[in-house]
Amino acid sequence: MSRYHDFVSIGVARNEIELGALLHARRRSLGLTQAQVAAQAGVSRAFVVDLERGKRTGAELGRVLAVTKALNAGLALTEVAPDTFDSVLDRLLGGGSG
Repeated sequence: MSRYHDFVSIGVARNEIELGALLHARRRSLGLTQAQVAAQAGVSRAFVVDLERGKRTGAELGRVLAVTKALNAGLALTEVAPDTFDSVLDRLLGGGSG
């Protein structure tokens, strides 16, 4: 299998808040603290905190990738259907995946 297809999907993030939630869940599943991730990624703990909270909307991609690498994860592009009113409402209400 090519290195570009040899991965397990952890989740799909459509915005900063969803990305932050995925990073937070991944960090917790590994039993790491925000300080440990920050040290390994070469960023501040405040950066990790803000990233997990979806508050780093203009974060430099290299720093985000450093955090994902510290979590033994990475970013992958996937095709997603355009948002419709119903799909957004389902996500907000927790009624569906898409």
